[in-house]
Amino acid sequence: RQAEPVTLVTMESSGHYWMSLASHLRRREVPVAVVNPLAAKYFARSRLGRTKSDPADARSLAEMAMRDSPPVRDPLAGAELRQAARFAMTLVTEQARVCQRLIRLVELGFPELGELFDDPTCRTAREVLRIAPTARAATRRHTSTLANANAGAGHRRLGTARAERLQAAAAETIAVPELDAEVAFEVGLLLDQYDVLERQIEDADRRVASLLDGETARRLQTIPGIGPSTAATLLAEIGDIARFTDFDQLLAYAGVHPAERSSGRKGANPETAWHMSKAGNSHLRAAAYRMAVVGVQHNPIIAEHYARKRAAGKSKMNALGHCMRKALSIVWGVWRNGADFDPTWG
Repeated sequence: RQAEPVTLVTMESSGHYWMSLASHLRRREVPVAVVNPLAAKYFARSRLGRTKSDPADARSLAEMAMRDSPPVRDPLAGAELRQAARFAMTLVTEQARVCQRLIRLVELGFPELGELFDDPTCRTAREVLRIAPTARAATRRHTSTLANANAGAGHRRLGTARAERLQAAAAETIAVPELDAEVAFEVGLLLDQYDVLERQIEDADRRVASLLDGETARRLQTIPGIGPSTAATLLAEIGDIARFTDFDQLLAYAGVHPAERSSGRKGANPETAWHMSKAGNSHLRAAAYRMAVVGVQHNPIIAEHYARKRAAGKSKMNALGHCMRKALSIVWGVWRNGADFDPTWG
């Protein structure tokens, strides 16, 4: 007896293993519908499914396909751009982790650096750390050596006045003397890691730029702080902006919307009861974070927003969280309006 043709294959988009099967089926013209793993999970719960096994999951997906008739699309459309963008953003995330480790070491070995730099991992601060990785090392350096930190074409050197201020503060350091040598060693390695990741990010950006095409990609890159990798992430993860009926839906999809965490007296203070949800698309959220961090330096709207939140008493990370929301609102406006970025927008 001849087997009946397969009319639909439904699978979850969990992990990366589904891609090989989906590609194989599509090449053989078998209709494929890829569903969100959370949707499949909650469907199984709604059916009071208590068994967790491959056969049970397969039956649940089949029932879901028969009930909901998920749309059949090319599951790997734009897969190359999505993979390239996600890889580039992974490198950015790894570099951010290196920065967090650097900040911890600075707090142990050179806390006075924070008196000169709001961000102790900015380019000038990193160049100072190459010369003087700890406060005690800074006191042993000539003032002119510190003053020439970050000198070069297109760069702004530290300068003599700031170098003198830094040395004066370092002379009264509260750094941990027992960790001086170890902190200096680890700072050097982390700076090397940062440089390697910086070169890799530049290579990944060039790769993504070669895959980008279209007017929307061009318009997104008119926003200060958005390069090829970030633009590609926005395009790959958001897809069709029209599927979001309002801006709050986009925030929820990215997991940038506020979520309340309070019970009884816990969280009674509105300032501490609300936190970023982080329940959405982690790749899109990473892009929003990058837009916020870079935007504080290069985007006048985000820089003003950050300064306003800091003046209101918000912590640095809390203010950056607000800037992530602001960055996505700018993306929403440029994309939906079909217009280039305008710094005079309110």
